[in-house]
Amino acid sequence: TSRSFEFRGKPDDSLKHLEAAAKADPEQESVVILAARRYLQKKKTDKAIEVLRLGQGANPDAIATHEWLGLAYQQANQPAEAIAAFKTAVAQGQPTLISIRGLTKLHSAAKHFDEAFKVLDTALTKDKPQPEFWIGIADLYRDTGLAAKSKISDIKTGIIAALDKANALKPESPLTIHRLADYYKLWGENEKAIRLFVSLIELSPSLVGVREQLAELYLREEKTEDATKQLEAILRSRPTNERALFVLGGIKRDLDKLDEAAAHFETVLKINPKFEPAYYELASVQLFQDTPKKTLETLIKADKQFKATFINRFYAGLAHSSLHQFSRAIENLLEAEELAQAGEQNRLTHFFYFQLGAAYERNRQYDTAAKIFNKAIGMSPEYHNAMNYLGYMWADINRNLDEATTLIIKANELEPDNAAYVDSLGWLYFRQGKFDEALTELLRAAELTKDEPDSTIFEHIGDAHQALGQADKAKAAWQRAHELLDVQLEKVKAPDAYLFEQLGNVHHKLGQADEAKDAWQRSYEITPTESLREKLHPAKKEG
Repeated sequence: TSRSFEFRGKPDDSLKHLEAAAKADPEQESVVILAARRYLQKKKTDKAIEVLRLGQGANPDAIATHEWLGLAYQQANQPAEAIAAFKTAVAQGQPTLISIRGLTKLHSAAKHFDEAFKVLDTALTKDKPQPEFWIGIADLYRDTGLAAKSKISDIKTGIIAALDKANALKPESPLTIHRLADYYKLWGENEKAIRLFVSLIELSPSLVGVREQLAELYLREEKTEDATKQLEAILRSRPTNERALFVLGGIKRDLDKLDEAAAHFETVLKINPKFEPAYYELASVQLFQDTPKKTLETLIKADKQFKATFINRFYAGLAHSSLHQFSRAIENLLEAEELAQAGEQNRLTHFFYFQLGAAYERNRQYDTAAKIFNKAIGMSPEYHNAMNYLGYMWADINRNLDEATTLIIKANELEPDNAAYVDSLGWLYFRQGKFDEALTELLRAAELTKDEPDSTIFEHIGDAHQALGQADKAKAAWQRAHELLDVQLEKVKAPDAYLFEQLGNVHHKLGQADEAKDAWQRSYEITPTESLREKLHPAKKEG
Protein backbone atom coordinates (compact mmCIF):
# COMPACT_ATOMS: atom_id res chain seq x y z
CA THR A 1 0.00 0.00 0.00
CA SER A 2 0.93 3.66 -0.16
CA ARG A 3 1.70 3.79 3.57
CA SER A 4 3.93 0.70 3.50
CA PHE A 5 6.02 2.28 0.76
CA GLU A 6 6.42 5.37 2.96
CA PHE A 7 7.57 3.28 5.90
CA ARG A 8 10.16 1.68 3.67
CA GLY A 9 11.46 5.10 2.58
CA LYS A 10 10.07 5.00 -0.94
CA PRO A 11 7.89 8.16 -1.22
CA ASP A 12 7.78 8.08 -5.03
CA ASP A 13 6.36 4.55 -5.00
CA SER A 14 3.93 5.68 -2.28
CA LEU A 15 2.67 8.55 -4.45
CA LYS A 16 2.26 6.26 -7.48
CA HIS A 17 0.21 3.91 -5.34
CA LEU A 18 -1.94 6.86 -4.12
CA GLU A 19 -2.50 8.05 -7.68
CA ALA A 20 -3.53 4.58 -8.77
CA ALA A 21 -5.98 4.32 -5.87
CA ALA A 22 -7.47 7.74 -6.64
CA LYS A 23 -7.92 6.92 -10.32
CA ALA A 24 -9.38 3.53 -9.51
CA ASP A 25 -12.03 5.04 -7.22
CA PRO A 26 -12.23 8.84 -7.61
CA GLU A 27 -15.24 8.97 -5.28
CA GLN A 28 -12.80 8.47 -2.37
CA GLU A 29 -12.43 12.22 -1.66
CA SER A 30 -9.76 11.85 1.02
CA VAL A 31 -7.54 9.72 -1.26
CA VAL A 32 -7.96 12.12 -4.18
CA ILE A 33 -7.05 15.14 -2.04
CA LEU A 34 -4.09 13.38 -0.40
CA ALA A 35 -2.66 12.47 -3.79
CA ALA A 36 -3.19 16.01 -5.07
CA ARG A 37 -1.51 17.52 -2.00
CA ARG A 38 1.54 15.30 -2.50
CA TYR A 39 1.83 16.36 -6.13
CA LEU A 40 1.45 20.04 -5.21
CA GLN A 41 4.23 19.66 -2.65
CA LYS A 42 6.42 18.36 -5.46
CA LYS A 43 5.35 21.26 -7.72
CA LYS A 44 3.71 18.79 -10.12
CA THR A 45 0.58 20.85 -10.62
CA ASP A 46 -0.46 19.05 -13.82
CA LYS A 47 -0.63 15.69 -12.02
CA ALA A 48 -2.53 17.27 -9.09
CA ILE A 49 -5.05 18.86 -11.46
CA GLU A 50 -5.52 15.56 -13.31
CA VAL A 51 -6.36 13.68 -10.11
CA LEU A 52 -8.63 16.45 -8.79
CA ARG A 53 -10.52 16.69 -12.09
CA LEU A 54 -11.30 12.99 -11.79
CA GLY A 55 -12.52 13.52 -8.23
CA GLN A 56 -14.58 16.51 -9.30
CA GLY A 57 -16.30 14.49 -11.99
CA ALA A 58 -17.02 11.60 -9.68
CA ASN A 59 -18.24 13.75 -6.77
CA PRO A 60 -19.40 17.18 -8.01
CA ASP A 61 -20.78 18.20 -4.58
CA ALA A 62 -17.49 17.68 -2.73
CA ILE A 63 -16.49 21.19 -1.58
CA ALA A 64 -12.96 20.21 -0.58
CA THR A 65 -12.21 18.81 -4.05
CA HIS A 66 -13.25 22.08 -5.70
CA GLU A 67 -11.17 24.06 -3.20
CA TRP A 68 -8.04 21.99 -3.79
CA LEU A 69 -8.57 22.21 -7.52
CA GLY A 70 -8.69 26.00 -7.15
CA LEU A 71 -5.42 25.90 -5.19
CA ALA A 72 -3.82 23.70 -7.84
CA TYR A 73 -4.85 26.02 -10.66
CA GLN A 74 -3.62 28.97 -8.58
CA GLN A 75 -0.22 27.28 -8.16
CA ALA A 76 -0.18 26.53 -11.90
CA ASN A 77 -0.76 30.24 -12.60
CA GLN A 78 -4.11 29.60 -14.24
CA PRO A 79 -6.23 32.29 -12.51
CA ALA A 80 -9.35 31.92 -14.65
CA GLU A 81 -9.60 28.18 -13.93
CA ALA A 82 -8.78 28.79 -10.25
CA ILE A 83 -11.57 31.37 -9.99
CA ALA A 84 -14.05 28.96 -11.57
CA ALA A 85 -13.12 26.18 -9.13
CA PHE A 86 -13.31 28.47 -6.09
CA LYS A 87 -16.65 29.88 -7.25
CA THR A 88 -18.05 26.37 -7.45
CA ALA A 89 -16.91 25.73 -3.87
CA VAL A 90 -18.29 29.04 -2.58
CA ALA A 91 -21.65 28.34 -4.21
CA GLN A 92 -22.04 25.29 -1.97
CA GLY A 93 -23.78 25.67 1.37
CA GLN A 94 -20.74 25.44 3.66
CA PRO A 95 -17.58 26.72 1.95
CA THR A 96 -14.41 27.01 4.00
CA LEU A 97 -11.95 29.87 4.22
CA ILE A 98 -9.79 28.14 1.61
CA SER A 99 -12.14 28.94 -1.26
CA ILE A 100 -13.22 32.34 0.04
CA ARG A 101 -9.64 33.41 0.65
CA GLY A 102 -8.49 32.05 -2.71
CA LEU A 103 -11.25 33.77 -4.66
CA THR A 104 -10.82 37.07 -2.81
CA LYS A 105 -7.06 37.11 -3.30
CA LEU A 106 -7.36 36.32 -7.02
CA HIS A 107 -9.85 39.16 -7.58
CA SER A 108 -7.63 41.53 -5.58
CA ALA A 109 -4.53 40.53 -7.54
CA ALA A 110 -6.41 41.39 -10.74
CA LYS A 111 -7.48 44.76 -9.19
CA HIS A 112 -11.11 43.60 -9.33
CA PHE A 113 -11.78 44.85 -5.81
CA ASP A 114 -15.55 45.16 -6.23
CA GLU A 115 -15.67 41.45 -7.09
CA ALA A 116 -13.49 40.64 -4.08
CA PHE A 117 -15.82 42.53 -1.74
CA LYS A 118 -18.84 40.77 -3.30
CA VAL A 119 -17.28 37.43 -2.36
CA LEU A 120 -16.90 38.57 1.24
CA ASP A 121 -20.37 40.10 1.40
CA THR A 122 -21.77 36.77 0.17
CA ALA A 123 -19.75 34.94 2.80
CA LEU A 124 -21.50 37.00 5.48
CA THR A 125 -24.80 35.37 4.46
CA LYS A 126 -23.48 31.88 5.25
CA ASP A 127 -24.19 30.05 8.47
CA LYS A 128 -20.86 28.87 9.82
CA PRO A 129 -20.56 27.69 13.45
CA GLN A 130 -16.82 28.29 13.86
CA PRO A 131 -15.71 31.65 15.39
CA GLU A 132 -12.33 31.26 13.69
CA PHE A 133 -14.05 31.28 10.27
CA TRP A 134 -15.56 34.70 10.94
CA ILE A 135 -12.30 36.13 12.24
CA GLY A 136 -10.76 34.92 8.98
CA ILE A 137 -13.45 36.79 7.04
CA ALA A 138 -12.61 39.93 9.03
CA ASP A 139 -8.94 39.43 8.05
CA LEU A 140 -9.93 39.26 4.39
CA TYR A 141 -12.01 42.44 4.60
CA ARG A 142 -9.00 44.16 6.14
CA ASP A 143 -6.49 42.83 3.59
CA THR A 144 -8.75 43.59 0.63
CA GLY A 145 -9.41 47.08 1.92
CA LEU A 146 -5.70 47.75 2.31
CA ALA A 147 -4.98 46.49 -1.20
CA ALA A 148 -7.80 48.63 -2.60
CA LYS A 149 -6.71 51.62 -0.50
CA SER A 150 -10.29 51.90 0.68
CA LYS A 151 -11.48 54.33 3.30
CA ILE A 152 -11.54 52.84 6.78
CA SER A 153 -15.27 53.52 7.04
CA ASP A 154 -15.88 51.52 3.85
CA ILE A 155 -14.42 48.30 5.24
CA LYS A 156 -15.27 48.67 8.92
CA THR A 157 -18.89 47.59 8.44
CA GLY A 158 -17.89 44.22 6.97
CA ILE A 159 -15.18 43.66 9.56
CA ILE A 160 -17.48 44.38 12.50
CA ALA A 161 -20.26 42.23 11.01
CA ALA A 162 -17.84 39.29 10.77
CA LEU A 163 -16.52 39.87 14.29
CA ASP A 164 -20.04 40.08 15.68
CA LYS A 165 -20.85 36.69 14.11
CA ALA A 166 -17.77 35.23 15.79
CA ASN A 167 -18.70 36.83 19.10
CA ALA A 168 -22.28 35.55 18.93
CA LEU A 169 -20.94 31.99 18.85
CA LYS A 170 -19.45 32.53 22.35
CA PRO A 171 -15.94 31.20 21.64
CA GLU A 172 -14.33 29.18 24.41
CA SER A 173 -10.73 29.12 23.23
CA PRO A 174 -8.69 31.79 25.10
CA LEU A 175 -6.64 32.42 21.96
CA THR A 176 -9.77 33.04 19.90
CA ILE A 177 -11.27 35.28 22.59
CA HIS A 178 -8.02 37.26 22.80
CA ARG A 179 -7.82 37.69 19.02
CA LEU A 180 -11.44 38.79 18.85
CA ALA A 181 -10.92 41.29 21.68
CA ASP A 182 -7.79 42.67 20.00
CA TYR A 183 -9.72 43.10 16.77
CA TYR A 184 -12.57 44.96 18.48
CA LYS A 185 -10.06 47.17 20.28
CA LEU A 186 -8.27 47.97 17.02
CA TRP A 187 -11.53 49.05 15.39
CA GLY A 188 -12.72 51.17 18.29
CA GLU A 189 -15.42 48.80 19.55
CA ASN A 190 -14.24 49.34 23.10
CA GLU A 191 -17.22 48.02 25.05
CA LYS A 192 -17.20 44.73 23.13
CA ALA A 193 -13.44 44.43 23.62
CA ILE A 194 -13.79 45.14 27.33
CA ARG A 195 -16.35 42.36 27.81
CA LEU A 196 -14.07 39.85 26.09
CA PHE A 197 -10.96 40.91 28.01
CA VAL A 198 -12.93 40.65 31.27
CA SER A 199 -13.93 37.10 30.32
CA LEU A 200 -10.25 36.28 29.77
CA ILE A 201 -9.37 37.67 33.21
CA GLU A 202 -12.10 35.50 34.71
CA LEU A 203 -10.55 32.47 33.00
CA SER A 204 -7.01 33.40 34.08
CA PRO A 205 -6.57 36.28 36.57
CA SER A 206 -2.77 36.24 36.14
CA LEU A 207 -2.83 37.53 32.54
CA VAL A 208 -0.91 40.77 33.08
CA GLY A 209 -0.92 41.73 29.40
CA VAL A 210 -4.69 41.41 29.26
CA ARG A 211 -5.09 43.57 32.36
CA GLU A 212 -2.88 46.22 30.74
CA GLN A 213 -5.06 46.24 27.63
CA LEU A 214 -8.18 46.32 29.75
CA ALA A 215 -6.86 49.30 31.70
CA GLU A 216 -6.10 51.10 28.43
CA LEU A 217 -9.65 50.50 27.19
CA TYR A 218 -11.17 51.70 30.45
CA LEU A 219 -9.15 54.89 30.12
CA ARG A 220 -10.40 55.35 26.56
CA GLU A 221 -13.93 55.08 27.89
CA GLU A 222 -13.07 57.44 30.79
CA LYS A 223 -13.71 54.68 33.33
CA THR A 224 -10.85 55.73 35.55
CA GLU A 225 -11.88 53.72 38.59
CA ASP A 226 -12.06 50.47 36.60
CA ALA A 227 -8.69 51.19 34.99
CA THR A 228 -7.16 51.83 38.40
CA LYS A 229 -8.44 48.47 39.69
CA GLN A 230 -6.76 46.62 36.83
CA LEU A 231 -3.46 48.45 37.28
CA GLU A 232 -3.46 47.89 41.03
CA ALA A 233 -4.15 44.19 40.44
CA ILE A 234 -1.09 44.06 38.17
CA LEU A 235 1.06 45.75 40.82
CA ARG A 236 -0.09 43.33 43.52
CA SER A 237 1.37 40.46 41.53
CA ARG A 238 4.23 42.42 39.92
CA PRO A 239 5.16 45.46 42.04
CA THR A 240 7.93 46.43 39.63
CA ASN A 241 5.76 46.55 36.51
CA GLU A 242 6.95 49.93 35.26
CA ARG A 243 4.24 50.26 32.61
CA ALA A 244 1.45 49.83 35.18
CA LEU A 245 3.16 52.28 37.54
CA PHE A 246 3.57 54.80 34.73
CA VAL A 247 -0.07 54.65 33.61
CA LEU A 248 -1.30 54.73 37.21
CA GLY A 249 0.85 57.82 37.78
CA GLY A 250 -0.91 59.50 34.88
CA ILE A 251 -4.31 58.63 36.34
CA LYS A 252 -3.37 60.06 39.73
CA ARG A 253 -2.09 63.23 38.04
CA ASP A 254 -5.38 63.66 36.17
CA LEU A 255 -7.26 63.17 39.45
CA ASP A 256 -5.11 65.94 40.96
CA LYS A 257 -3.54 63.47 43.40
CA LEU A 258 -0.15 64.95 42.73
CA ASP A 259 1.80 63.39 45.61
CA GLU A 260 0.67 59.90 44.59
CA ALA A 261 1.42 60.63 40.94
CA ALA A 262 4.92 61.83 41.75
CA ALA A 263 5.56 58.75 43.90
CA HIS A 264 4.56 56.43 41.04
CA PHE A 265 6.79 58.20 38.50
CA GLU A 266 9.69 58.24 40.97
CA THR A 267 9.26 54.48 41.48
CA VAL A 268 9.33 53.92 37.72
CA LEU A 269 12.65 55.76 37.52
CA LYS A 270 14.11 53.77 40.41
CA ILE A 271 13.20 50.55 38.60
CA ASN A 272 14.32 51.78 35.20
CA PRO A 273 16.37 54.99 35.04
CA LYS A 274 16.24 54.76 31.22
CA PHE A 275 12.44 55.19 31.08
CA GLU A 276 12.62 58.63 29.46
CA PRO A 277 8.88 59.59 29.43
CA ALA A 278 8.73 59.13 33.22
CA TYR A 279 11.17 62.03 33.70
CA TYR A 280 8.91 64.41 31.81
CA GLU A 281 5.73 63.18 33.50
CA LEU A 282 7.41 63.64 36.89
CA ALA A 283 8.58 67.11 35.87
CA SER A 284 5.05 68.10 34.83
CA VAL A 285 3.68 66.95 38.19
CA GLN A 286 6.39 68.87 40.02
CA LEU A 287 5.41 72.00 38.07
CA PHE A 288 1.81 71.54 39.23
CA GLN A 289 3.10 71.03 42.78
CA ASP A 290 4.83 74.40 42.44
CA THR A 291 8.24 72.89 43.14
CA PRO A 292 10.24 74.36 40.23
CA LYS A 293 13.63 73.54 41.75
CA LYS A 294 12.70 69.85 41.89
CA THR A 295 11.41 70.14 38.33
CA LEU A 296 14.78 71.39 37.15
CA GLU A 297 16.60 68.63 39.05
CA THR A 298 14.46 66.02 37.29
CA LEU A 299 15.04 67.59 33.88
CA ILE A 300 18.80 67.78 34.45
CA LYS A 301 18.84 64.03 35.19
CA ALA A 302 17.03 63.41 31.90
CA ASP A 303 19.34 65.79 30.06
CA LYS A 304 22.39 63.80 31.15
CA GLN A 305 21.03 60.60 29.57
CA PHE A 306 18.98 61.64 26.56
CA LYS A 307 19.24 64.08 23.70
CA ALA A 308 17.57 67.46 24.08
CA THR A 309 13.81 67.43 23.52
CA PHE A 310 11.14 70.06 23.16
CA ILE A 311 9.32 68.96 26.29
CA ASN A 312 12.48 69.06 28.42
CA ARG A 313 13.30 72.62 27.39
CA PHE A 314 9.67 73.74 27.58
CA TYR A 315 9.25 72.49 31.14
CA ALA A 316 12.62 74.00 32.06
CA GLY A 317 11.39 77.33 30.71
CA LEU A 318 8.24 77.13 32.83
CA ALA A 319 10.26 76.18 35.91
CA HIS A 320 12.65 79.12 35.47
CA SER A 321 9.64 81.42 35.03
CA SER A 322 8.24 80.13 38.33
CA LEU A 323 11.58 80.97 39.91
CA HIS A 324 11.41 84.46 38.32
CA GLN A 325 14.54 83.67 36.33
CA PHE A 326 13.09 85.12 33.18
CA SER A 327 16.25 85.39 31.09
CA ARG A 328 16.88 81.68 31.60
CA ALA A 329 13.21 80.95 30.94
CA ILE A 330 13.46 82.75 27.60
CA GLU A 331 16.66 80.90 26.75
CA ASN A 332 15.04 77.50 27.35
CA LEU A 333 11.80 78.37 25.58
CA LEU A 334 13.67 79.58 22.51
CA GLU A 335 15.65 76.34 22.46
CA ALA A 336 12.37 74.43 22.76
CA GLU A 337 11.04 76.37 19.77
CA GLU A 338 14.13 75.51 17.74
CA LEU A 339 13.84 71.81 18.59
CA ALA A 340 10.16 71.76 17.66
CA GLN A 341 10.80 73.49 14.34
CA ALA A 342 13.19 70.66 13.48
CA GLY A 343 10.57 67.95 13.81
CA GLU A 344 7.64 68.61 16.16
CA GLN A 345 6.08 71.78 14.82
CA ASN A 346 2.68 70.80 16.21
CA ARG A 347 4.15 71.56 19.65
CA LEU A 348 4.35 75.25 18.81
CA THR A 349 0.83 76.15 19.88
CA HIS A 350 -0.74 79.42 20.98
CA PHE A 351 -0.17 78.28 24.57
CA PHE A 352 3.56 77.87 23.95
CA TYR A 353 3.83 81.38 22.53
CA PHE A 354 1.76 82.76 25.39
CA GLN A 355 4.31 81.37 27.84
CA LEU A 356 7.19 82.79 25.81
CA GLY A 357 5.46 86.18 25.58
CA ALA A 358 4.84 86.20 29.33
CA ALA A 359 8.52 85.48 30.00
CA TYR A 360 9.55 88.39 27.77
CA GLU A 361 7.03 90.68 29.49
CA ARG A 362 8.23 89.70 32.96
CA ASN A 363 11.78 90.35 31.72
CA ARG A 364 10.52 93.82 30.71
CA GLN A 365 11.22 93.25 27.01
CA TYR A 366 7.88 94.73 26.10
CA ASP A 367 8.17 95.13 22.33
CA THR A 368 9.34 91.54 21.88
CA ALA A 369 6.61 90.34 24.24
CA ALA A 370 4.02 92.15 22.13
CA LYS A 371 5.19 90.41 18.95
CA ILE A 372 4.99 87.01 20.63
CA PHE A 373 1.55 87.65 22.16
CA ASN A 374 0.24 88.78 18.77
CA LYS A 375 1.60 85.55 17.27
CA ALA A 376 -0.34 83.55 19.86
CA ILE A 377 -3.51 85.54 19.12
CA GLY A 378 -2.97 85.04 15.39
CA MET A 379 -2.85 81.28 15.94
CA SER A 380 -5.98 81.34 18.11
CA PRO A 381 -8.11 84.46 17.45
CA GLU A 382 -10.37 83.77 20.46
CA TYR A 383 -7.45 83.38 22.88
CA HIS A 384 -8.65 85.97 25.39
CA ASN A 385 -5.94 85.20 27.94
CA ALA A 386 -3.26 86.53 25.58
CA MET A 387 -5.47 89.49 24.59
CA ASN A 388 -5.86 90.53 28.20
CA TYR A 389 -2.19 90.01 29.05
CA LEU A 390 -1.01 92.13 26.12
CA GLY A 391 -3.69 94.77 26.67
CA TYR A 392 -2.85 95.07 30.36
CA MET A 393 0.87 95.25 29.58
CA TRP A 394 0.31 98.29 27.35
CA ALA A 395 -2.00 99.92 29.89
CA ASP A 396 0.40 99.27 32.75
CA ILE A 397 3.35 100.91 30.97
CA ASN A 398 1.00 103.57 29.57
CA ARG A 399 1.73 102.88 25.90
CA ASN A 400 -0.36 101.95 22.85
CA LEU A 401 -3.62 102.59 24.69
CA ASP A 402 -5.71 102.32 21.52
CA GLU A 403 -4.45 98.78 20.93
CA ALA A 404 -4.88 98.04 24.63
CA THR A 405 -8.51 99.19 24.43
CA THR A 406 -9.30 96.84 21.54
CA LEU A 407 -7.67 93.87 23.23
CA ILE A 408 -9.08 94.37 26.73
CA ILE A 409 -12.63 95.06 25.56
CA LYS A 410 -12.63 91.92 23.38
CA ALA A 411 -11.23 89.81 26.23
CA ASN A 412 -14.04 91.06 28.49
CA GLU A 413 -16.63 90.31 25.81
CA LEU A 414 -15.34 86.75 25.53
CA GLU A 415 -15.22 86.19 29.31
CA PRO A 416 -17.25 88.92 31.06
CA ASP A 417 -16.80 87.83 34.68
CA ASN A 418 -13.07 87.19 34.68
CA ALA A 419 -11.76 89.35 37.53
CA ALA A 420 -8.34 89.81 35.93
CA TYR A 421 -9.96 91.07 32.73
CA VAL A 422 -12.26 93.41 34.64
CA ASP A 423 -9.24 94.79 36.54
CA SER A 424 -7.48 95.36 33.20
CA LEU A 425 -10.50 97.30 31.95
CA GLY A 426 -10.56 99.41 35.10
CA TRP A 427 -6.84 100.14 34.83
CA LEU A 428 -7.26 101.05 31.15
CA TYR A 429 -9.96 103.57 32.08
CA PHE A 430 -7.62 104.95 34.75
CA ARG A 431 -4.87 105.47 32.17
CA GLN A 432 -7.40 107.21 29.95
CA GLY A 433 -8.37 109.57 32.78
CA LYS A 434 -11.85 108.05 33.15
CA PHE A 435 -11.57 107.74 36.92
CA ASP A 436 -15.26 107.14 37.74
CA GLU A 437 -15.53 104.35 35.15
CA ALA A 438 -12.21 102.99 36.39
CA LEU A 439 -13.38 102.80 40.01
CA THR A 440 -16.63 101.09 39.00
CA GLU A 441 -14.80 98.30 37.16
CA LEU A 442 -12.10 97.94 39.82
CA LEU A 443 -14.66 97.56 42.59
CA ARG A 444 -16.43 94.93 40.47
CA ALA A 445 -13.11 93.09 40.10
CA ALA A 446 -12.66 93.19 43.89
CA GLU A 447 -16.15 91.74 44.36
CA LEU A 448 -15.37 88.92 41.92
CA THR A 449 -12.24 88.06 43.96
CA LYS A 450 -13.66 88.57 47.44
CA ASP A 451 -12.84 84.96 48.39
CA GLU A 452 -9.23 85.35 47.19
CA PRO A 453 -8.47 89.09 47.28
CA ASP A 454 -5.79 90.42 44.95
CA SER A 455 -3.14 92.99 45.89
CA THR A 456 -2.99 94.55 42.43
CA ILE A 457 -6.73 95.19 42.33
CA PHE A 458 -6.63 96.95 45.70
CA GLU A 459 -3.63 99.04 44.66
CA HIS A 460 -5.55 100.10 41.56
CA ILE A 461 -8.63 100.91 43.66
CA GLY A 462 -6.47 103.10 45.85
CA ASP A 463 -5.10 104.91 42.79
CA ALA A 464 -8.62 105.53 41.47
CA HIS A 465 -9.83 106.90 44.83
CA GLN A 466 -6.75 109.15 44.99
CA ALA A 467 -7.44 110.49 41.49
CA LEU A 468 -11.01 111.28 42.58
CA GLY A 469 -9.77 113.18 45.64
CA GLN A 470 -10.88 110.47 48.11
CA ALA A 471 -7.66 110.30 50.12
CA ASP A 472 -8.95 108.25 53.09
CA LYS A 473 -10.43 105.58 50.84
CA ALA A 474 -7.25 105.53 48.80
CA LYS A 475 -5.12 104.97 51.90
CA ALA A 476 -7.38 102.14 53.10
CA ALA A 477 -7.16 100.38 49.74
CA TRP A 478 -3.38 100.74 49.59
CA GLN A 479 -3.09 99.43 53.13
CA ARG A 480 -5.11 96.37 52.12
CA ALA A 481 -2.82 95.89 49.11
CA HIS A 482 0.19 96.07 51.47
CA GLU A 483 -1.26 93.34 53.69
CA LEU A 484 -1.90 91.08 50.70
CA LEU A 485 1.59 91.65 49.33
CA ASP A 486 3.14 90.64 52.64
CA VAL A 487 1.23 87.35 52.46
CA GLN A 488 2.30 86.80 48.85
CA LEU A 489 5.96 87.44 49.61
CA GLU A 490 5.88 84.84 52.36
CA LYS A 491 4.63 82.22 49.91
CA VAL A 492 6.84 82.80 46.87
CA LYS A 493 9.39 80.11 46.00
CA ALA A 494 12.02 82.61 44.83
CA PRO A 495 12.55 86.38 44.97
CA ASP A 496 10.06 88.13 42.66
CA ALA A 497 11.14 91.47 41.23
CA TYR A 498 7.57 92.40 40.35
CA LEU A 499 6.25 91.84 43.86
CA PHE A 500 9.06 93.85 45.43
CA GLU A 501 8.54 96.69 42.97
CA GLN A 502 4.81 96.67 43.67
CA LEU A 503 5.48 96.64 47.41
CA GLY A 504 7.79 99.62 46.98
CA ASN A 505 5.10 101.44 44.99
CA VAL A 506 2.52 100.85 47.72
CA HIS A 507 4.93 102.00 50.46
CA HIS A 508 5.62 105.12 48.41
CA LYS A 509 1.90 105.87 48.06
CA LEU A 510 1.49 105.42 51.81
CA GLY A 511 4.27 107.94 52.41
CA GLN A 512 6.73 105.32 53.68
CA ALA A 513 9.82 106.47 51.77
CA ASP A 514 12.48 104.30 53.45
CA GLU A 515 10.41 101.13 53.14
CA ALA A 516 9.69 101.97 49.51
CA LYS A 517 13.37 102.42 48.75
CA ASP A 518 14.27 99.10 50.42
CA ALA A 519 11.66 97.21 48.37
CA TRP A 520 12.70 98.88 45.12
CA GLN A 521 16.34 98.07 45.85
CA ARG A 522 15.50 94.38 46.27
CA SER A 523 13.58 94.45 43.01
CA TYR A 524 16.49 96.17 41.24
CA GLU A 525 18.93 93.55 42.51
CA ILE A 526 16.80 90.83 40.88
CA THR A 527 16.00 92.61 37.61
CA PRO A 528 17.73 95.97 37.14
CA THR A 529 15.67 98.30 34.96
CA GLU A 530 15.85 101.97 34.08
CA SER A 531 12.48 102.71 35.69
CA LEU A 532 13.64 101.22 39.00
CA ARG A 533 16.93 103.10 38.82
CA GLU A 534 14.99 106.34 38.40
CA LYS A 535 12.86 105.49 41.43
CA LEU A 536 15.94 104.79 43.51
CA HIS A 537 17.84 107.83 42.25
CA PRO A 538 15.30 110.44 41.21
CA ALA A 539 16.67 113.41 39.29
CA LYS A 540 16.91 116.55 41.39
CA LYS A 541 14.52 119.31 40.37
CA GLU A 542 16.27 122.42 39.07
CA GLY A 543 15.83 125.70 40.90
